[in-house]
Amino acid sequence: MSAVVPIITGIIDIINKYMVAQTPLTRDGDSGDDIIKVENSFQFAPFQEAVLLDDGYEIFGDPHYDMYERVRIKEVIDSFTLRLYEPLIDTWTTDRQSFIQKAIGHDPLYTNRIYYGDREVIPTEAMAVTVEPLSMSNEWIYIQGGISEEYRVSINIYGKDIETDEGMQILNKYADAMYTLFMNNIHLDINSYDTPLLFDANEGDTVVYVADTEDNREYIKLSSDLLGSCTPHIGNPPSSAVYDVQDNSYVDIDMEVIDIQPPTYVAGGIMAVTFNRPLLTKCRCDPAPGKEYRVSEYAFLRRQGIYIYDSRVDNIEYGYVQKGSAFIRAARLNWFGKIVEEFRFPQKSNSVTYIPNLTESSSSSSSSSF
Repeated sequence: MSAVVPIITGIIDIINKYMVAQTPLTRDGDSGDDIIKVENSFQFAPFQEAVLLDDGYEIFGDPHYDMYERVRIKEVIDSFTLRLYEPLIDTWTTDRQSFIQKAIGHDPLYTNRIYYGDREVIPTEAMAVTVEPLSMSNEWIYIQGGISEEYRVSINIYGKDIETDEGMQILNKYADAMYTLFMNNIHLDINSYDTPLLFDANEGDTVVYVADTEDNREYIKLSSDLLGSCTPHIGNPPSSAVYDVQDNSYVDIDMEVIDIQPPTYVAGGIMAVTFNRPLLTKCRCDPAPGKEYRVSEYAFLRRQGIYIYDSRVDNIEYGYVQKGSAFIRAARLNWFGKIVEEFRFPQKSNSVTYIPNLTESSSSSSSSSF
């Protein structure tokens, strides 16, 4: 039961979330402003470089075609407000879908330039990333019956083939930032399921409320039901039966769901999800007043997916790679991740010899032959 596809797509999602980190402006950013309002500032931090763009960036002839404004974050005031070191030069409006995103070395990476699998020809001269599965190996780690599967992945970063110190420095900064990203995410979220809370949750609560939808009915289950499966599955047994609650300020992990009400789906209703213990408010960043998981701070319930118990980037190669007849500036990060595939015994065999049922006529015929 190979997990290579969810692992690769999960790595791409993480790169999108942390390296691209786009968030729309919620108020026009006028020339001279040093404070901008955004949808969610969670992925930004002081001293980071960023760029502002709008929907005219890829439209030839637009005033903002192939243009962005470079900025640097001075302060993350709250989940919706960023302060810049220097005031804006241009004006960026919400009616043109203006947004801000991270940019290492002031050279942005775009979502549509992160590819599943490497390419013989990279179809862009801007920054690009490919995520290429390399191999899988396994070994027994306990009887009965867990197999540890180790997946090897190559993360390739391509930059402009320009003979300048700045070009190589940008590429090296991307490689180092990618290394830091994965070292800060040793246990990746792979194949998890998130759904927003409908109401604020307080420290000490044992119940949270989510929308009663078909998707939530499918993915939010009692932990005992999820653990009771007799079929082989990917990931440690608790990983698919354990839940987290978090917002931009707090996080609590590894809870079990012991009750869900109402027990039957009602369109447009509310699900009350009960945990096996009270909620804690472990701080992720600056704590919000009142120690609450706030809907306004993007509180959500997560069912954990595949649990990767050991992973890291164990090697980086800096320099050039050959693509076709050209040499392209590139960096290659070699990543590995280990999961447990659980087998339950005894296993039902599908390799038995087929024996047809004897009909009454065939039985009589056989008897008459003696």
